[in-house]
Order: sequence, then C-alpha cells, then structure tokens
Amino acid sequence: MGKHARFSVFWDEGYVRQTQRPLTCLAFILLPLAAYHACTLRYGTDLLAPRDVARLLRYFGATANVLPPLMIVVVLLLQHVVHRHRWRVQPAVLAGMLAESALWVVPLFSLNYLTSRLLLAAGAAPHPAPWLQQVLQALGAGIYEEFIFRLVFLSLMLLLLVDLLELRRDLAAVGAVVLGAILFSLYHFSAGQLTGPAPFPWGHFVFRTLAGIYLGGLYVCRGFGIAVGSHAFWNLCVAWVNA
Repeated sequence: MGKHARFSVFWDEGYVRQTQRPLTCLAFILLPLAAYHACTLRYGTDLLAPRDVARLLRYFGATANVLPPLMIVVVLLLQHVVHRHRWRVQPAVLAGMLAESALWVVPLFSLNYLTSRLLLAAGAAPHPAPWLQQVLQALGAGIYEEFIFRLVFLSLMLLLLVDLLELRRDLAAVGAVVLGAILFSLYHFSAGQLTGPAPFPWGHFVFRTLAGIYLGGLYVCRGFGIAVGSHAFWNLCVAWVNA
C-alpha cells in the first residue's frame, strides 16, 4: 500500500479543508443531534435555542417536531450542494475533529478563570436534572446555539455587509463575529436581568461575550463542526463540574 493511500486523510485536499465541508460537519453532529432529540422525548427540554427555532418555524406554519433538526440537516446539505464538494466523509477526519474540539476547549478554561478573578463572576448554579439529561442538553445547546449565532447569523451578516454593502470582507467578518458574540451573551439572560428589576451579571456577560468571539473565530477559521464540538465540550465540562 502506497504512502498516499495509507494517509489519504491528509493527502486528499487536506484535513483542515475536509473538516470545513458541510457534509463532514453534518456527519460530525448528526449522532449528538439525534441523541438530544431522543432525550427530549423522555425528559422534555428547557433550552432556548431549539425552542426558538421551533417558534420561528411555527410562525410560517410548520409545526412538526422533527422540523428544527431537519432544518439544520437541510441547510448543511444545501451548502454542500452549492459548493459542489465530494460526497464522501472519512472516519479519520471525524475522529480528528473530536480530538481537536476537545483541545480548543482549553483556552475557554483560561478565559473563564481570568474573567472570574477580574470580575468576580459567580460559578454556575448546580443543575437538578439527571446526569444523562445534562449531557444531552449540553450537546443540544452546542449544536443549536452555534447554528443560530454562527452559521446563520454570520452568513446573513456577511451577505449584508459584503455582498450588498460591499464592505471589506475581513472587517465585515470581525464586526459580525463581535456583534454575534454580544447577542449570544445577552441571549442567556432573563428579561428581568436585561430590563433592570434583577441585577445584571456583568461577569457572566463579559465571559460569554468573549467566549462568543472565540467560538466565532473558530467558526470562521475552522468551520461549523469544530465550533459545535468545542461549544459542546465546554457545556459538558460545566455539567460535570455542576454534578
């Protein structure tokens, strides 16, 4: 067997490029996405992101419970078709994405430590849900929040700023990532915290905004799958600490 055949995962257009392909990203998130929705059938869910995606679909008359995950699948498949990538996914690439996602979590620990020390941000409250439910909720949050605030939001912002307003793509990408990170952070707070009756947790806001910028950078540089994986790994670590 030739050297190129043995290490085709690195020779066939490269690992980095393959991890950014929509079909590869879909294969990477498909099992946790299915597991999360199977969990919701038993335990229900209190996650905001999938609930809001379902609400948006209901606004247009689409009410089936299967539609939110199906929308993610369809969007990634359409991206794959538009870019005319090859219809092949290599297991070695998926294994590399899993390991890489775990490594990209490490800077988030440092970021959390620094913001906690500087801004006296309190730790997350323990979650009363069963451990398995916490794990699957962590996966679901990683997938849906990255879908909303990175894949959809950044794509729409770049369409507006670059294609319509003809701004420089690099400046538009930075602005879109920062704005998306601020919205991502605010999305996690209650109406009372946002409007004034309850104290606003500035420490958590700063950390989540910086984490959103970091995940947005991962999305731009490494693709949707790695951003989802890193976000999900972070949620799993938080669930484990809270347990």
